[in-house]
Amino acid sequence: MSTSPRRSLLNPALQRPSALGSTPRDPGRLWLDKNENLDAELEAVLHGVLLALPARALNTYPEAGEVYRKLARWLGIGPEHLLLTPGSDGAIRLVFEAFVEEGDAVVHTSPTFAMYPVYSQMFGADARVLEYARTEAGPFLDAAAIIAAVREIKPKLLCLPNPDSPTGTTLAPEVLRDVLAACESSGTVLLLDEAYHPFHEWTAVPWVTSARNLVVARTFAKAWGAAGLRIGYAVAHPETIALLHKMRPMYEVSTIAIEFMSGMLDRSADMLKSVARIREGKHYFVEEMRALGFDVLPTAGNFLHVAFGANSQAVHAALSSRVYYRATFDTPSLAGYSRFSVAPRPAMEIVAALIRQAVMESRR
Repeated sequence: MSTSPRRSLLNPALQRPSALGSTPRDPGRLWLDKNENLDAELEAVLHGVLLALPARALNTYPEAGEVYRKLARWLGIGPEHLLLTPGSDGAIRLVFEAFVEEGDAVVHTSPTFAMYPVYSQMFGADARVLEYARTEAGPFLDAAAIIAAVREIKPKLLCLPNPDSPTGTTLAPEVLRDVLAACESSGTVLLLDEAYHPFHEWTAVPWVTSARNLVVARTFAKAWGAAGLRIGYAVAHPETIALLHKMRPMYEVSTIAIEFMSGMLDRSADMLKSVARIREGKHYFVEEMRALGFDVLPTAGNFLHVAFGANSQAVHAALSSRVYYRATFDTPSLAGYSRFSVAPRPAMEIVAALIRQAVMESRR
């Protein structure tokens, strides 16, 4: 007798890359391809926190109560609004598990975080896509179109990263307030993905005290520099958190993750200083690229887009052995642009110098 999985898993379009095929990145190159925080000064802080971890971080099961309270104090809310997850990706999956059944409509943007379409397929959702339009100012998503989609489709879930990735675009607070109201009227859960906070400082977290249909997903992978530990959390109304809590595994995250979070929350000022250094590097790189005549799309995250135009071949050849970055996009709203994660100024000076040299040689 053969066994049958859930029907959505038989969808041939649902595929996940194999870890066996991954290739380690060369430590001799700059890693500007995955929007990680590679600030050397913050790395020293992270290393210190890890070295200070007690042995119980390895040989005991997690006890998360105190870090819940510490994180809640940092956010300015009560701990009953929180659920720890393995990265913001874990929070996103929990929302799908809790609210999306086979055939339910889910609305997400495109291009966006890769897991939204994956989870839509995984849970058999009827995915409806809001495409970013290409404009001279960069990718654009019409706020009226978002609200219209919510009112007409009445989806079970609306996924809106703010800022979105890879576009780096944001929606204004007043727009998000209108979207939230439309979701409430339509019985839609609004999932706001704030993975890039506080590179983008505005947050919807204060709204969770009254909005039962809002979930904010956060991560320690970006500004906090802990992508490898897979630490995130969901922020929502206590009634919503209670539902998500029913879906959690035996332990939300590891003891190492809990001890690390606790140590880094005591050093949040170091994280904010790192964000400032990365913003400085971003400003420098934007000015250097524009001085070379390239079109630059700044973003609200720790990355930006550059269109090298006629110099593309020369620039890509110069960077290929020195820098990891995303050279091309196949989505219309970003076609012709390359994406660089941003680091503090010293690293961006290296990249700018390589590009400048390539341009000078190609123009001879």
